[in-house]
Amino acid sequence: MCGINMILRKDRSVVEREDITRMCSAISHRGPDGAGYALLDSGALAFGHVRLSIIDLQEGDQPLYNEDGAICITFNGEIYDYKQLREELIDQGHRFRTHSDTEVIVHLYEQHGMDFIHRLNGEFAFVLWDARNRRLLAARDRCGVKPLFYWETPKEILISSEVKGIFALNRVPRSINPDYMIGPLLGVFPRAISAFEGVRNLNPGHILFVESDGSSREVPYWQPTFKTNPAISFTEAKDEVRRLFTRAVERRMVADVPVGAYLSGGLDSTLVCGLTAARTSKLKAFSVGFGKTIYDETDAARQTAAHYGAQFEAIDCSNDVLADNFLKTIFHIEQPIANPNSIAKQVLSRLVRSKGYKVCLTGEGSDEIFGGYAYFKLERIWRMLLAGDEQARQGRALWKRFKKLETPSEGILWSRSNHWRKLDLVLGYPSFQQMRAVDTTRGMKWILTPEVVERASFRSPYDYFLSEFPPERISRLDPFNATKLITFNQLVSYIIPCLGDRVEMANSVECRTPFLDRDLIEFASTVAPSHFMHIDDLMEKLLLRTAFADLLPPVVAGTHKYPFLSPNWLSFSQTVEGTRLFRDFLSPERLRATGLFRPAFIRHVLRYWKWLPKRAFILIDTLAGIVLGMQALHYLFVENPIVTDPAFAIRDRSWPGFSVQG
Repeated sequence: MCGINMILRKDRSVVEREDITRMCSAISHRGPDGAGYALLDSGALAFGHVRLSIIDLQEGDQPLYNEDGAICITFNGEIYDYKQLREELIDQGHRFRTHSDTEVIVHLYEQHGMDFIHRLNGEFAFVLWDARNRRLLAARDRCGVKPLFYWETPKEILISSEVKGIFALNRVPRSINPDYMIGPLLGVFPRAISAFEGVRNLNPGHILFVESDGSSREVPYWQPTFKTNPAISFTEAKDEVRRLFTRAVERRMVADVPVGAYLSGGLDSTLVCGLTAARTSKLKAFSVGFGKTIYDETDAARQTAAHYGAQFEAIDCSNDVLADNFLKTIFHIEQPIANPNSIAKQVLSRLVRSKGYKVCLTGEGSDEIFGGYAYFKLERIWRMLLAGDEQARQGRALWKRFKKLETPSEGILWSRSNHWRKLDLVLGYPSFQQMRAVDTTRGMKWILTPEVVERASFRSPYDYFLSEFPPERISRLDPFNATKLITFNQLVSYIIPCLGDRVEMANSVECRTPFLDRDLIEFASTVAPSHFMHIDDLMEKLLLRTAFADLLPPVVAGTHKYPFLSPNWLSFSQTVEGTRLFRDFLSPERLRATGLFRPAFIRHVLRYWKWLPKRAFILIDTLAGIVLGMQALHYLFVENPIVTDPAFAIRDRSWPGFSVQG
């Protein structure tokens, strides 16, 4: 895991060394073990790299070249089959100078041309320069685990692992993206929209090509598809899921440093911990707790660790700790957060690093791949109610049980609202995500200023929803798979940035996601939707539970897991620092200055916040946190420049015989 930067001068002027140095210094937390840069293409192109050394600790410095220097790469991430690929490439005549997975990519490209991308099983983002063909390309892994942003003008293109790397250069204008305000801020997640105007996310599963004339285009090399194979029985699917997930964990244990695991009280992290512990004698499991609140899962996590013989380390996150770490977390995530759980994950990664660990395995992605969220069951019940007759009778009985079972996640992952009955079923079925987009469209005029709405590409969250999920495409899918596709966007646009890479790399920790293994995802997309859920028992992730039933400790096998959440924003706001944050960032004066939210409505929300009934409280509490996060984001990135170090220690790794002093 590392951080990467790039500057391409379209006018062929020489890149200033100070610029690439500043960009690297801005994201130095991603790579505290060293930094390098290379000037390429007569100095019109610069690669920068900050390194977190995990594989080939002595020789894996970057930027890195092929044998004759014609191909150069700056790379972030891990390629998990790199040893096998390396042996194949050696047999084909390639010569290696390192034992790193990065060099494998260079030679794969030499050998296979653009087909090389399909051979990569891992989590990655990289930029590659092919001098012979004058081809520049940047790529991102299928699930967007590793971030990559770019900014383009007629004169240049800047690429960085984080927005702060781009904003390290004062010539880049900084403002909030109105498209983000209308879409992701209100719960609709187009994958390529960043929180900042002019800065694009490179789409997951895409390659950005920059042509010799400076023009650029994004091209998909992979997109989620669902080609169900009805011939795969439940037993066959269960056995294959077990084989593939076990292999995914084994792949992610490859490192030249110790590997730990994150552990909560739920199924996903339990399976990761159990499989990892069975393959090492010294596994350490890390957990975060919230005192004696209903959100605390450390007792279950401690029992799970003991069951597998893993060492256990936990940190308690009080509301004071959450409030004290809020601004740091927003700075690293670079977008607002719906729940303080993101802050807790950032605090947890700091504990991990303090204990000498750089690598941990986590359970992110399971709910998206195996249909674990409550709304998958909710939508099934809705379809039964619409069907009438015996199915409707069964649906009514399930609805009563569902409301009782899923109470802790109400307002976040499901709603008891009857608005779904009024939906225009353009997707072919009643969709929770569609209903949420309709509801937020109704409330948008009270929350956002007219100026924000006027500048956005679409007029409402619902317009964004229909644009990102065209009914003619979605309606052809089974409803379960259609919701998985919509949920995938939420994974790559919110879950991974807010609970994955950014909060981990804030403290120089790499977390690996075996549930997002290429082979596992592709197989899961062929399994019949009926194999994922037992609706009569309201059991989600049936395939996964059954595949590993013999591995689960009693504390997990016999309990229902709720989403990883922390105490709410109201309790956060009642701490000393939380009070200050809400007072300063949500004051009418500050709200008017940023021009994003309507001060009168926000003032009304804060006045009656604590007195609201539960269902309304959850929505308003989430809104309060999101508004606070967006205001803080504006303060950190728009009102204030990114602090950089022009004297940052960085090694010149330009190809021998070429060096330009900027």
